[in-house]
Amino acid sequence: MTKRKMSGVSKLIWLILIIGFAAMEFPGVLFFHDKVEPFIFGLPFIYGYIIILWAIMCIVLFYAYRVNWGEGNSEGGEKK
Repeated sequence: MTKRKMSGVSKLIWLILIIGFAAMEFPGVLFFHDKVEPFIFGLPFIYGYIIILWAIMCIVLFYAYRVNWGEGNSEGGEKK
């Protein structure tokens, strides 16, 4: 069994995903639940905030898919 180190790209993807999911679940946005004053794209703040974060997370996951995030290298440097 060989040990694999994470590449810099893998670490960056993990960091962005963890921060993104934490931002989506941040309870501080609930302070805006009775307010409609701050608008994002014509939507109340809470809806615009979640839609923007959802779009960012989709882009990050698509990028991770394109760079074969999570796929290890086999011996000899060839990809599986």
